[in-house]
Order: sequence, then C-alpha cells, then structure tokens
Amino acid sequence: MRIILIFLFEFFYYNLIMGKSSKQILSEHNVSITNPRILVLEVLLDNKGPVTVDELQNVLNNKVAKSTLYRVLNDLKKINLLHEFTSPENTTVVELILEDRAHHHHLFCSDCGEVIDVELSNKFEDFLAAEIKKIEKKFNFKISDHRVEMFGQCTDQCKNCTTDS
Repeated sequence: MRIILIFLFEFFYYNLIMGKSSKQILSEHNVSITNPRILVLEVLLDNKGPVTVDELQNVLNNKVAKSTLYRVLNDLKKINLLHEFTSPENTTVVELILEDRAHHHHLFCSDCGEVIDVELSNKFEDFLAAEIKKIEKKFNFKISDHRVEMFGQCTDQCKNCTTDS
C-alpha cells in the first residue's frame, strides 16, 4: 500500500507540478512522436535553462546522432518550442520556450561560459518596449524580438569557476 501511495504521489507531482511529458508536448503541437524528439525534449525539460548544443550532445551520450540532434532542434524551433541564440564565443545555445517562463535575458560568464537566465523589472521592460516602438516608427521597421545581453565574470559562488585566491 505504501509503495502505491509513493508511486501515485510521484506520478501526480511530476505530471501536475513539473509539467507535461515530452510526448504530451509533441502531441499538442501536432508533431510526430519519435524517439530522438522525446530524448532531446526530455533533456531540455530536465535542464530548465539555456544549454549549448555540445552540452546537450554530451548529456544525450550518443543516443542521438549530431545531425539528428540538429534536425530535432530545428523542428522544435519551427513549432515555437525552442529559442536559439549565440553566446559571445559564437557557441549555439538553446532553451525551451515554456509557458510558465516570463520573457527574460541572459548573463554570460567570460571565464566558464555559464549562461544565466535573468528577468528584468517590469518597469524596465515597459520602458524598453516603449523605446522599441519609437525605433520601429523612426526606421519604419518591425522588430520581432530583442535581447539584453550582459557580460562579466562569475563570483566565487559559481559551480564552474574556481578562484585562485
């Protein structure tokens, strides 16, 4: 009885609190459910943040060929489930576009390559949106997206950086 209760708790916790399964997400977007798509999506769901394509490939541990990985990432971009950007080192970074995530920006560490999600205040985002509207009008240009990128070094709290002091 106790094992059943633990199983039920974990099942409901994962499905209700942690979100939908990879199969549900693909199904809701009318995309065929393939093993490579499931594997990639599950790694991205577990990661909950930006990840380089190389890191993604390492986590997948050769379960998905690199060419297949790029095709899957492209498929996820086409259905607006994936955001792709380039780090200062010209590395491709991807992250899931989740409904529960607010619009955000990134910090880039020049020492360890860490990419950190940051949300700016609503006041700043509103100011930025107003400035973008002015730019659109001035240049007769439709801006579809924007990014604020911040560069620096991690503190001694970073799990990837080591301090020599």
